[in-house]
Amino acid sequence: MSTRVKYVEQERFGVVMGHLDLSSDSGVNPLSLHVVETLREHMAATHQSNAPHLLLLTAQGRCFSAGADVKEFRGFDEVGFRNYMARVLALYAEMIEASRPIVCAVHADARGGGAALALCSDFVVAQRDARFALPESLRGLAGGGYLMPRLIGKQMAAEMVLLGRDFSAEEMHGLGAVNALCSAQELELTAAGFCERLAAIPVSAFVVGKRSLAGGLSTGLREAMQWHVDAQTQAFTRARAEGRV
Repeated sequence: MSTRVKYVEQERFGVVMGHLDLSSDSGVNPLSLHVVETLREHMAATHQSNAPHLLLLTAQGRCFSAGADVKEFRGFDEVGFRNYMARVLALYAEMIEASRPIVCAVHADARGGGAALALCSDFVVAQRDARFALPESLRGLAGGGYLMPRLIGKQMAAEMVLLGRDFSAEEMHGLGAVNALCSAQELELTAAGFCERLAAIPVSAFVVGKRSLAGGLSTGLREAMQWHVDAQTQAFTRARAEGRV
């Protein structure tokens, strides 16, 4: 059975939070085309005026996510595979460009597209025994070379993308790709701590901050700076009207 995407909204810390949770009978939470499109719908909703203050992304099972649904690949021809890849990469870009911050709690291994799903979030909290990997090279494909050099540097990204080796959560923390390490018992509380701190920040700050961060990942320096100027000016206008500056 395919991965289930459960979404609930709840009020915590004085704001409305959106909670996305992945689960599957297999326990590895593969990212089928249907799952990708469901997650993209939730990313698009972050741009609406009534969107939750933030999103929390979690998963259940023996993996956070093992990545693409390889069984689904068997039914793809070249056109079908290209369509899938275009949509899954659009999801990652839309996570980076979402108008609300995303806190991701990684309780177990995040592999392939599952690792990208976590790393395209804004805050990553990981259990100490979780591992991250882009093993696509072992199938003659390639992992996220479009993103990893900017996150962990070219040489370490080469180990991940070209060798397909596993990185421990501790290694990813040392490389700056994981915000916090914790035990299984601490994971929920640690993620909630980030949510609580975000709850105190005005939504307008997220809009400008997220756009600025996205620009830093996806554009040249001067274009990213201009994005920041434009978004910051819009945020300033709103903040002044609300008496915050």
